[in-house]
Amino acid sequence: MDEPPKLVKVRYESNNSRGDWWLSDRDWVNLEAAGWEVTWTDLSPDTPATSASVLAPSLEEAIAEWERITGENSNDEGCNCCGRPHRFSVEEE
Repeated sequence: MDEPPKLVKVRYESNNSRGDWWLSDRDWVNLEAAGWEVTWTDLSPDTPATSASVLAPSLEEAIAEWERITGENSNDEGCNCCGRPHRFSVEEE
């Protein structure tokens, strides 16, 4: 019997770079609608969320899906002082 493919938990974290949050409220809602677990917060008046996670076959596939959903480029550099606006990592279980 074939085993189901192993999934990894990929975490996305947003960074306020160049003085602005790069994802809109609609982006966060769209991520959640696509199955991403969005961590909603009321700590920042500028954005309703700053992180999300999803189970995916690989980090690369999760990033590709995130780019399709948000229309953003995961490799955007942001600014020198604040760093990259988008960070992805695989969470260890």
